[in-house]
Amino acid sequence: MKAKNTRKLLLQTAITLFAKKGFANTSIREIGKRAGISTSIIYHYFKNKEEILFVIIEKSSAELIKELERIQKEISNPVDCLREMLLSHMLHFSMKRKKEAEILAKDNHLLWGKHLKICRQNQRQIYGLYLEKLDALSKTGMMKDLDPTVVAFSIFGMINSFFMWYREGGRLQKKEVANNILAIINHGILNSNK
Repeated sequence: MKAKNTRKLLLQTAITLFAKKGFANTSIREIGKRAGISTSIIYHYFKNKEEILFVIIEKSSAELIKELERIQKEISNPVDCLREMLLSHMLHFSMKRKKEAEILAKDNHLLWGKHLKICRQNQRQIYGLYLEKLDALSKTGMMKDLDPTVVAFSIFGMINSFFMWYREGGRLQKKEVANNILAIINHGILNSNK
């Protein structure tokens, strides 16, 4: 098996196990056993279990940042841009990458040192992208008299909980749920006369 494929297999296996059992309850040995790779080989690709967690979180965060930045470049209207950012975040990140989103929400606090620092920088960057749009809405009078920081963290709370309770095959499809959440956010923060 090529090195790139082995690393990818280990990451996919770790994602499945971390999402199912949690980072703390999953061992390196278990990742190797499930992937069919000896523990000693794992240490050729990753220094330790924390590095595996870091790679999962960092890669997912970087992809989300790239997508949110793309949307901001393409859509100048702040209302439309915020809407597209939210839909993409909910549908393409939190639902398409449900396991990674769950790991990010539940286990990112278990990182240390430089890994924690990098992940916090990524989180601040995501926060900054949203805050930029919320500030634009506030400055143009399109947003109710609300603190953009509170709004941004409330949005994250809704998005981060989305993957935890949504079940495939339920009464509503993902897009319907996302549009309902979007309507709650829009009606809660936007001035109705705008």
